[in-house]
Amino acid sequence: MKLMLSPTLCKKRAYISLEEFKAESFTDSSSDSEGPIQPENRTEVVCRRCLKDFCQESKYPISDGLVYRFACFHSFNVEKAKTAIKKDADRNYRYLQLRMEGPLREQFKSRTLFPLPGLTTQTGKCEVLYMRPSRYFPESTTTESIIDNLCYVLNDLSNTKEQCQNGVAFIANMKGWKMENFSVNYCHQFMQALQGHMVPTRVDLFLIVNPPSWFGRIWKIMRPMLSNQFSQKVHIIKEDKFSDFLAPDYEKFLPDEFTCGWRNTDELVEDYIDKKMYDDAMQEED
Repeated sequence: MKLMLSPTLCKKRAYISLEEFKAESFTDSSSDSEGPIQPENRTEVVCRRCLKDFCQESKYPISDGLVYRFACFHSFNVEKAKTAIKKDADRNYRYLQLRMEGPLREQFKSRTLFPLPGLTTQTGKCEVLYMRPSRYFPESTTTESIIDNLCYVLNDLSNTKEQCQNGVAFIANMKGWKMENFSVNYCHQFMQALQGHMVPTRVDLFLIVNPPSWFGRIWKIMRPMLSNQFSQKVHIIKEDKFSDFLAPDYEKFLPDEFTCGWRNTDELVEDYIDKKMYDDAMQEED
């Protein structure tokens, strides 16, 4: 059973329509048309049912697609997913209802963080988002703005069942980065977001590329902010090692801020802003 929002909730939380997944992507594998539940799907199906019942009883306006996203992120552990859903409801879905408008749109124009369409990891599964940390200045830009920027892209790369299962990759181009681009508070909140504490998107690969020679001092601050499991996903590399992590022809999709990148950075950002403004407008009309 699909949970529906009241008109008031729909107006206040338009993000729900943005989180809708194609119905066929979330067909319950226990349906008569598909036969008995297969052993490998039993945990997933039971988890989704429990979470849907939990959301209905708690009056949480969560779509089936978003239920799946929470469930998948927490490896279909019912109690962990419930806790995460409740936490998100308690903060009024702060990071799940972001839209490409106002201050967030201006933040995107800074070309600090955006996705790289067409680029995937070596397995061909994880889509990639890109950041140029040297464009973020904690003294003049709020931490909230960069976290919103990050969460918006993470949400956008978690719109299908396949995306939820595959996770994403994150590339940080450290060229030109200085201490004035760093603060402990910003770093801590950003690492929390990458580990799924703001939105349920799994980061499976984190590449720190071309860091300055003294980055080791910063890594000593960052490392305790990461779980042991997540820290194993982090690789500090030079850009000539991209082929160890990214799918063939990666040069065609990387921004021209890398020596090997072909894509115009300004065009990447402008195209993304235009597309998401259009998508948001269309979803609002629906």
